[in-house]
Formats: sequence, C-alpha cells, structure tokens
Amino acid sequence: MDNRRPRHRTVDRIAEILDAVANSAAGMTLTQLALRLEAPVSSIQKLVNGLAAAGYLDEEGHRFLLGPAPHVLTVRSGRIPVRGVVHADLESLSSAAGCPALLAIRVGDNAVYVDWAGTDEPFDYALSRRLRSPLPDTASGRVLLAHLPERDRRAVVEAALGHEPRSAVELLEEAERIRARGYAVLGSGHVMRTVTAVAVPVVEEGRVVAALALATHSDLGTERLVGLLRDYN
Repeated sequence: MDNRRPRHRTVDRIAEILDAVANSAAGMTLTQLALRLEAPVSSIQKLVNGLAAAGYLDEEGHRFLLGPAPHVLTVRSGRIPVRGVVHADLESLSSAAGCPALLAIRVGDNAVYVDWAGTDEPFDYALSRRLRSPLPDTASGRVLLAHLPERDRRAVVEAALGHEPRSAVELLEEAERIRARGYAVLGSGHVMRTVTAVAVPVVEEGRVVAALALATHSDLGTERLVGLLRDYN
C-alpha cells in the first residue's frame, strides 16, 4: 500500500519558485527563475505574478524576492520549527569544534538547512546551492529519517530506493543503528567531496524537530564531535 501523499505539479513549481528566491539575497529575474526551474518564461511568469499579487513575492527592479506573506503565516501559526537552537549556538559550536555547524529540518522527503555558522567561502557557496537534499543523502537527513514514524520512514525509503531492495533494507538497518547510538555519520559528497558530517537529533517536547551537525574536512574524531553536539543540544 502506498502511504505517500500524491504530488501536484503546480504546487511543486510554486514551492520551487519560493525556494529559489528565498535562497537568493539579490533576488531573481524571470529569466533566472525559468533557467533554474528548466521551464518556459511564460509559464513561470503566470505563477510569479500570482505569488506577487498574494504577497508571497516582492518585485524590486525586475527582480523577485520573498515577500512578507510567508513570515506572516509563520508568526500567526506560532509554529517555529526549532526554538532551542539559535544562530549564536551554531557560532559557539563551530568555534569549539573548529569546523562548520549546521541546523537542518525536514520538509517533505528532504532535509533543508535553515542556518549554519563557521563555513568558509567554498563551503558556503556549495551549501547555498544545495540547501535541500533527499533525507538519505546527508547525515542530518538520515537522523531526521531515522526518527520518523515507521510508516513514514518506510514510505520515504520506498520512494528513494524501492527499485533497489537491498539498498532499501540497508538504509532501514542504518536508521535503526542511528536511533540506537544517537547520531549519524556520512560523507557529504553531494556538496563537497572531502567533507564528512556528524549529526544528532534536536528534541523538543518529546519529538525530533531538527538535526544538528558538524561538517569537517579532517578526521577530528567522531566521539569528540558527538560530544560537542550533545553539549549544545
């Protein structure tokens, strides 16, 4: 039985537009959005116009930026994804570890980095180009995956690796180990080939709401990194 909710092409496209402009400090033109989304300018323009009219986008000098509506919705709902880890915590953790510290939350089947500290220019550029990654692809994502309810976890794994049953089983086994030991370790080749990340769950009110990670180019020792992460969690 397929437990996954069906996707909607238009909704996916709107989400992609909002993601793209949110990740661009200077905003994006229609042409840039069309190139990013690999779609005709004409189809993107209709959606962008609608989003701007509803306050989800602002236009400044023919460039589109995130509008006030998403922030208003968040404030009204009171549902802040992570309350217990702020940017100052990431800066302090990064300073203590001597490597970048990152905070990720789950959005659908993806892990999305919402804040980080201590990155150098190459790392910051690579990360800003790939803020959203499938849950199995990163240490943070695997922590979030491991702590999903069983039904949701199996649905995510089936969607990602259903065509490779052995790999799917191995990922579910790894999720079990992550829950048992309390952390995940994984190379981040999707961002930078030489980076390895160690991630732990962030628990608030009895549930995992985020993953806190340290990413290093060198072998600093998993136990030391896990210890630092737990001290700040």
